[in-house]
Amino acid sequence: MILKVISSLALLFLNVADVAQGASCNLLHPMSTATGEDIGFVIIPGAQIPGDRYQALGQEIQRQLPGARVWLGLTTGWLGNFPNPLEISGALDDCLELAFSDGLSGPVFLAGHSLGGVMLETYIKENPDKAEGIILLGSYLPDLFGDESNVFPVPVLTAVGELDGLTLSYVYREYKEGHAAEESQGTPNRYPVYVIDDANHGQVASGEIPSFVTEQDIPSPISFEEAHQRYAEAVSSFITMQRSDLFSEEELFAAQEKHSKLKRYTAEYLVPFATTSLMETDGAKVPSSSWMIEGQKILLEASEEELANLAVIDFVVPFEDLGDAKPGVNSTEACHALVSTFSQPQYDTSIADANTLYSASVIKAKFKIEDVVRESLCLAEIPRKQCMDINMAAFELALSLATEEARDRFLAIGTTLVFDNDKVSPWGPGWEFSFGLHYSKINETHTRLYSTSLISEPDFFIPVAAGMHYCDLLSPFRALEWIYITGLQGKSL
Repeated sequence: MILKVISSLALLFLNVADVAQGASCNLLHPMSTATGEDIGFVIIPGAQIPGDRYQALGQEIQRQLPGARVWLGLTTGWLGNFPNPLEISGALDDCLELAFSDGLSGPVFLAGHSLGGVMLETYIKENPDKAEGIILLGSYLPDLFGDESNVFPVPVLTAVGELDGLTLSYVYREYKEGHAAEESQGTPNRYPVYVIDDANHGQVASGEIPSFVTEQDIPSPISFEEAHQRYAEAVSSFITMQRSDLFSEEELFAAQEKHSKLKRYTAEYLVPFATTSLMETDGAKVPSSSWMIEGQKILLEASEEELANLAVIDFVVPFEDLGDAKPGVNSTEACHALVSTFSQPQYDTSIADANTLYSASVIKAKFKIEDVVRESLCLAEIPRKQCMDINMAAFELALSLATEEARDRFLAIGTTLVFDNDKVSPWGPGWEFSFGLHYSKINETHTRLYSTSLISEPDFFIPVAAGMHYCDLLSPFRALEWIYITGLQGKSL
């Protein structure tokens, strides 16, 4: 969705290149009851959301920082209601000039929602002197041109709602990259990533949310007011910890307690994502997929006792090596089998690093056909299984790993996946270039999914290609993202 907005933004500016910069600032002074040092806080809105719809969130942040005099800047009047690189400098400068002329004398933190976060981090990367730190709400630091480092010139908070249908998929990646950046710099808590319990993407703002957001978002059981309190808790603790010199020991302790709670919740929330991600590839020097090992066993349809003498080794290979990779089976002694399999997880990409899921869209899987392996294990022949059987197991595994809350939510309102029989390709390239799994909408509550497979019988006339079972597999990680994100987008409670 962010990519679509960026594309629309580019077209907009091609048509209005000569229009004068118009974004400006609506400045709200500190609360009359606030004490302590001055802090500036400016918000860049999301696409097609007027800046004044962030006033409720901003004022909640002011309330949660009573030990500071928070000057709140709401940037408004963006061309076409799109935050953009041509106007961001003027909008921020307008906020700062107004605040400094009225008495602001402290550090400035900048926040951006969704597309506003993308514009903000791009601007501050080149102008780090403008901010003490930045807050990305329903946004993230993109991995552009292969750069997976979250090292940034100023501290960065990434806060994404548990039900953010537009950004949630990036949280696990940002969590890993933020932690790696802190370790590389020796700066703990400089790049925290928080999951905000029960909040969604639109609830960063207030009032009417654009349809392109609600169609992708996940329904939340909490009110806008409650969501603002939870987002503000993350923001206030971040600001306090980054400028601990401005706050009392009591206020700093409270902020650290909030941080610990948010950090603990986020880590626990992401456990299923981490678990299923490692099933695609373990990241070792010679990478392997544990789900491939499980898939080979599923095809064999044998008991644990019958598989006691089976060993499976998988090799994750690049796509250019996939065509030549051939699974094999070796028997060093009677009724034993050592099987080698090959796999290649394929991932969605976009030039803007947006509108994709983090999980593999498909695992291209090369198994040894079950007939041959069962024979090596001295097991009787059985009816052949399908790739569909492995995909169904992937979904059931993901459902079992999901939190009870996520599982109940999906079972109540989620779109059910209906697994259909494999489409068997008659030749190798037909499987190799099958473009992944095939989804088709049945109705509002059900979606059909099927795989392309390729089977060569044990007596195939080309010996090196005989006895193979190739599959397009649903990754347990992609199944988990269906349960948490895709199957819930645009639903209602």
